[in-house]
Amino acid sequence: MPHDRILIKGAYLMTQDERLGDLAGDVLIADGTIQEIGPDLQDGQARVIDGSGTVVLPGFIDTHRHNWQGALRGLGPAWTYEEYRSRVQIGLGQYFEPRDVHIGNLAADLLSIDAGVTTVRDESHISNSPEHTDAAIAAHWESGIRAVFDHGWPSTEAEAWQFGSDRTHPDDIRRVRRDVLTDDTARVTLNAMLRGPELSTPEVAEHDIRLARELGLRISMHVGLGEWGAKQQAIGRLAGSGLLGSDMTFIHCCTSTDEELRMIAAHGATASVASALEVFMPGLGQPATNRLLAAGVRPSLSVDTETIVSGDMFGVMRAALAYQQLVVAGAAGPMDRAPGLPTFDAADLLSFATIEGARACGIDDRTGSLTPGKEADLIMIRIDHANLLPATDPAAAIVANGHAGNVDTVVVAGRALKEGGVLKGGETVFEQAAASRDRLFRAAGLSRSGAAG
Repeated sequence: MPHDRILIKGAYLMTQDERLGDLAGDVLIADGTIQEIGPDLQDGQARVIDGSGTVVLPGFIDTHRHNWQGALRGLGPAWTYEEYRSRVQIGLGQYFEPRDVHIGNLAADLLSIDAGVTTVRDESHISNSPEHTDAAIAAHWESGIRAVFDHGWPSTEAEAWQFGSDRTHPDDIRRVRRDVLTDDTARVTLNAMLRGPELSTPEVAEHDIRLARELGLRISMHVGLGEWGAKQQAIGRLAGSGLLGSDMTFIHCCTSTDEELRMIAAHGATASVASALEVFMPGLGQPATNRLLAAGVRPSLSVDTETIVSGDMFGVMRAALAYQQLVVAGAAGPMDRAPGLPTFDAADLLSFATIEGARACGIDDRTGSLTPGKEADLIMIRIDHANLLPATDPAAAIVANGHAGNVDTVVVAGRALKEGGVLKGGETVFEQAAASRDRLFRAAGLSRSGAAG
């Protein structure tokens, strides 16, 4: 797809680049990259976008979303973790056809773009067949988003693949690495979503980790899942067996011990906090954001599943902040009552949602900040909208009051995917998503239970 040549003039830039900081100025985009940042830039060939009344940020980076569930949006905001697993992963996952994966991923991508997410790490545990996997990847290419595709396990016989499973990771990941996602600098790249010692046996965990490293892939792993996670202490097991490394991102960590969180920091690994999901869904535990900071880990942020929570990062940031206030008030969960836990503010949350997300995905060399030479993944938020005025502190205004409707422009790899508040393309996607949902419900023998058409 052709790149745009764009000059954004007169915006407030929150670069997330420590050398540049925040400044009023311009951004020149050409050949898919950020060419220049500074005051009074001129370019006679570029299309000019008026940045007055806006903040320009690097795009939000969602480091953990199960995109295949995009057509099941909003099914169970009051579900527990066990209800979600039973009804979605186990109950519906087995009935997904490749076309359902494609439209679910595409719907999730388009909503993400609309809300200012320019990169998604797609935790794809719907690898029911090679065709399912290829359909998921194709949707990422089609949508225009930057995607880190995390190849996972099937949702057929879902129970046999989790919580003590003795099945090794699907070998089709070798084909994907060899034939499909071979270029680690492309807009869509490959990672490995592994179960680790919390969801599989220690022997399987070691086999899968060595497989991912043989293929040169970064690794994501769900850990600290409720009482089971507290009992298993997966991070500690990995450290004890010499398998813990800087190529790993640990998702949730809700019931991982403080010692385990310090192990993450000591080994240069990263973490993803799905704060909105964790406060909505009983059974996982509470967001570990403050404990991670105490351990020396600056976390990234993620949505997780749109069946439970909204698919935008504004809600994720607010949920993290709301839970922190319970920590400060001494009303948080038992793991968050240690005195003197460090706190974070709105500026930190924007950092978690951008540059820290890029670091967790291993792509901070090319995105996550407004830095000349990096790929042009950025968003423009209108802070002259009524819900954000008077925007005395732009970061606080965005975190406290922002929503997808404030996102005026979204650029990924130099292409404008949303402009003037209007998402480009995808006019029929949500009709197709509704049809996919209905097909899945019929296959599973379920009623729509009042779901909107």
